[in-house]
Amino acid sequence: MALGLTLVLGSAAVVSLRADAPPAPAAATSSVGATGCGGVSEKLVPECGAWWGMYSRTDPATWDHGRAITDVEAKVGRKFDIVHRYHDFSGVGSNGAFPDGFQQQLMRQGRLMFFAWETRVFSTGAVLTWSDVYSGRHDATIDAVAGRIRAAGVPVFLGFDHEPEDEPAKGSDADFVRAWRHVHDRFTAAGAGNAVWVWTVMGWSGHYDRYAGLYPGDRYVDWVAWDPYNFHACTGNPVWKSPHDTIGPFYRWLDEHGIGAGKPRMLAEFGTNFDAADPTAKRRWFEEFPAALKVHPKIKAAIYFNSPGVTRTTPTCDMTMDHDAAALAGFTAAGRDGYLRQPTGGR
Repeated sequence: MALGLTLVLGSAAVVSLRADAPPAPAAATSSVGATGCGGVSEKLVPECGAWWGMYSRTDPATWDHGRAITDVEAKVGRKFDIVHRYHDFSGVGSNGAFPDGFQQQLMRQGRLMFFAWETRVFSTGAVLTWSDVYSGRHDATIDAVAGRIRAAGVPVFLGFDHEPEDEPAKGSDADFVRAWRHVHDRFTAAGAGNAVWVWTVMGWSGHYDRYAGLYPGDRYVDWVAWDPYNFHACTGNPVWKSPHDTIGPFYRWLDEHGIGAGKPRMLAEFGTNFDAADPTAKRRWFEEFPAALKVHPKIKAAIYFNSPGVTRTTPTCDMTMDHDAAALAGFTAAGRDGYLRQPTGGR
């Protein structure tokens, strides 16, 4: 196992799993490490602070998924702890046969992978139903992925159909839960115990009444995640939300309703638009982000969704973290905060 971290296997002794990694900039010295933290549970929960992750779109000219991340790392001067990728149920190619070679290389270099597995076929646009999943129609595809995950030999984050509340064509909420449990059980039968299961929802207040019915159950979920955004003008809403106001409402709702109680939480996607009336607003948003995480300590991972907009870039909508120099400077500063720099592996 080549992860650049220290893994705690239950109550067993701490096992060092270091990998070569570039040294952290001097300004990024981890204050977390100074407290003696550094352990990671078998479910990939860091003892202190939070993982810092990235989804970055791949250039279709090369389809080099590794470079999609390393190019961003070069801009911000650090490695990301988690690399987020989306895959389909085709079972073939880089869309469906994962982990692929690029991802295996990223794992060998010490990064954690988070695979968001969607019941679609990206190349054709086909949408699969959850009833087809739990009926066994796609068991060969499920078993093949489980075998590759098992063969990876390191823990990986795995999610099944993120944001299911936004997928009416796939079936009912009960169908989603049954399909999730079916996939989970196939992985267990295949011996793919290194899959760490992440339940990801939108976290939107308009769906609060559905989340209890969409939750597969504590036995089937390791992390609880949601996708908060400061959309601002991207959705025609002039309201600007601070990092605290962006991530806080669903965090508090989870506390109040007890779904996934005791489980670590993740921002599986998060992002912010810019403010055309205030050129430094996006930079400040990023600079304020670590402080918002610190007052929401159950969040143990935050993954930026580095995509231009909701569906497209417009003069008032660009969600990329580096759409201008000020935004990039703010994002870089956030990544240097000790709370987001796990002290092992040279991050």
